[in-house]
Amino acid sequence: MASDEIATVRWGSINSRASLYGSALSLDPSGEVRLVNRLMPSGTTMQEWYSFTDYQAVREAPTLPLLRHGGRYRIAPTIRSMPADSVVFEVRCFDRFDELLRVDVLYPPTYEFEYPRDCHHYTIRLMNAGCDELRFTSFTLLEVDDHAR
Repeated sequence: MASDEIATVRWGSINSRASLYGSALSLDPSGEVRLVNRLMPSGTTMQEWYSFTDYQAVREAPTLPLLRHGGRYRIAPTIRSMPADSVVFEVRCFDRFDELLRVDVLYPPTYEFEYPRDCHHYTIRLMNAGCDELRFTSFTLLEVDDHAR
């Protein structure tokens, strides 16, 4: 099974949908983000990235690339969480009317999902699953080729 790198995504700017109340958030010169909040409940969105934005509303360009319909993809994060493996990724796929088509919750160590054929745009959320402290550098989005040997 081979994989082709599509994009590397960094933390970016803090978006309004992230619930970071009471968190200590710092950015190292290396680009690593450190987030500490021992009271953040599980299921809280820590950061969200978009493949489609309304620029007039948010004044920000999309950070996620376009994907091939029906393709399989993997998220390869550069993350350290305490306790270990206490974050999950949530991929939310929408149609052209912004109706939710599908939600994939991706657990470590394999973060794989399929991009639906009728999907128009998607978001990727980094979710708390009991995390007290997080060190995030980036994640790489890879296209998985099941036919390669």
